[in-house]
Amino acid sequence: MRLGLALCFALLLGLPVAAQEIVITFGGDVNFSRSRQKPSAKMIRKFGSFPIAEATAQLRDSWDGDVNFVNVETVVSARRGLPIVPKTFVFQSHPDNFRHLMDLGVNAFSLANNHAADHSFLGMRDTLEFFETESSRRAGLLFAGVGVGEAAFAPRVITIKGVRVALSALSFGSGGFSPTDSRIGVAYLSVPEHYQAALDAMKAVQAEIKIMSFHFGVENALNIDWGQKALFQRAVQEAGVNLVIGHHPHVVRGVEVLPKKAAAIFYSMGNLLFIGGAEKDSKSLGADYGLLGKAYFYVSKGKTSLNALAAVPFKGVHLKPRKLSFRGVEARVSHLNRLSRSSIGEKAAQFSTPLEERPKGVQCLGAPYGKKSERLCCQLDDAALCDLPDLM
Repeated sequence: MRLGLALCFALLLGLPVAAQEIVITFGGDVNFSRSRQKPSAKMIRKFGSFPIAEATAQLRDSWDGDVNFVNVETVVSARRGLPIVPKTFVFQSHPDNFRHLMDLGVNAFSLANNHAADHSFLGMRDTLEFFETESSRRAGLLFAGVGVGEAAFAPRVITIKGVRVALSALSFGSGGFSPTDSRIGVAYLSVPEHYQAALDAMKAVQAEIKIMSFHFGVENALNIDWGQKALFQRAVQEAGVNLVIGHHPHVVRGVEVLPKKAAAIFYSMGNLLFIGGAEKDSKSLGADYGLLGKAYFYVSKGKTSLNALAAVPFKGVHLKPRKLSFRGVEARVSHLNRLSRSSIGEKAAQFSTPLEERPKGVQCLGAPYGKKSERLCCQLDDAALCDLPDLM
């Protein structure tokens, strides 16, 4: 109670808040229905029928960050009869599906992707209105990438433990559903003026942690696209972004770490819970899983540092995401390390797989550690102290 009052007074007076650890958890593509399937509020209908809670059962304890992010690869609406644009895959999920994720702790969402306009402008309005309505009911929701006029490019900002966190989102595309001053639209990464507007807005925003979500890349290709590194790196170099989250290829790509910039770039997370997607489990090693990432930031006296990263592979991402054994995690983390080295070089992330109850890839980037990152890194970095039993 006293800590909360002190924090409130510090914010009101414009004083620097005490040092804080902020953990960002993030995954890739999520939807809850197959193409052109009528969405259900409570059930998944694929290879039979089962409650949504079964699909998220092994993800439930993953949403323990201060910010927990996914990409909304679907229109979110309960309304039927929406106009559907002529394309092969058209997705619609029920609002209750995403309320379920929110109840689990997911509180940050990218709305910018190639399925945002599956039901044209009306579907986009329904999606945006859903998240705006939920934001009025639930404190601390972040969502970005769709809006009217300049709002589509502007970052959303929330304050967590006195730390301001900003989120922007953009998608590849030709600009066919671009926003105007009077019409809703998608922010497009591949439209230069859209990206520049988003970079300028992110650079100007007052936030200690800045996140950009990019929907981009050739589907099912493990290697980084030509020009993708330079495109994504602009967010870090020009706008001071701390975490770039890539998705769309439906497979995991390499990870880049820029400790001096307090930044990391995940070039593709793969799928996380993608009911509308194809089965991945039988694919070759490296193409058979999706990734859940964690980034551990420490903010002190207005300075942000990136202390650690974690990478948790999941299989079953087309139906019921499931955790892997230690050997399963180790094999995929080793593949991710090789892929990162080959595609990124000296700035590639290199994850270790310490023996622990919940296996994952871990990279520690140095003190000052917060409590969570210190526990994560205590086996890997002498600067992080492990809790030892009292021998007295």
